[in-house]
Amino acid sequence: MTKVPLTFLLISAVSMAFVSPGWADMLPLSKIDRKTEAAIRRSNTKQNVRCFDYILKDFLERKISKADIYVTFNDPEIDGIGIGIAETDENYSCEAGELRSWEQGSYQVAKKFK
Repeated sequence: MTKVPLTFLLISAVSMAFVSPGWADMLPLSKIDRKTEAAIRRSNTKQNVRCFDYILKDFLERKISKADIYVTFNDPEIDGIGIGIAETDENYSCEAGELRSWEQGSYQVAKKFK
């Protein structure tokens, strides 16, 4: 068995980080701090942020726990923000200024934001 130098393994791992596809960040709303929230807002359009605020307000008015609301961001598959409720089929995204309701891989536009 040949031994691979540790520096080679480290260089390989670091280079893979730059060429491998990005992974989405998904956190419960209860774990999102102000710094993360600011980054989410900065990296999205005004319309997507308005959409995000709209659906979060709805969830909170319905008394859904912040620990049960999951927020997906930095997702290469979503051009915006994903929002869902744990252990339900209630999933939304805020993309292109639209609130999209997702079911079985397709979406319906629930509301548009300008």
